[in-house]
Amino acid sequence: MKIEIKIVKENKDGSADAKITFDKLGMQTLIQWGMVAMLENAISKYATEEQMAEIKPTKKKKKSKEIDLDGRC
Repeated sequence: MKIEIKIVKENKDGSADAKITFDKLGMQTLIQWGMVAMLENAISKYATEEQMAEIKPTKKKKKSKEIDLDGRC
């Protein structure tokens, strides 16, 4: 997986212009994590207290094999 961020220009307001390059797996990972972050934000912002009480943390199942980010075992 390749995700590379290069700062092109630093702005006076503290922000920066950047160039981001990534491969197919990098793009997939960025989209997946971005969607998760947006959904978590929406849940915490718009869910009622009653709905939040109904949300239970899920237990992670133990995997028989560890898989790294590029899908290999």
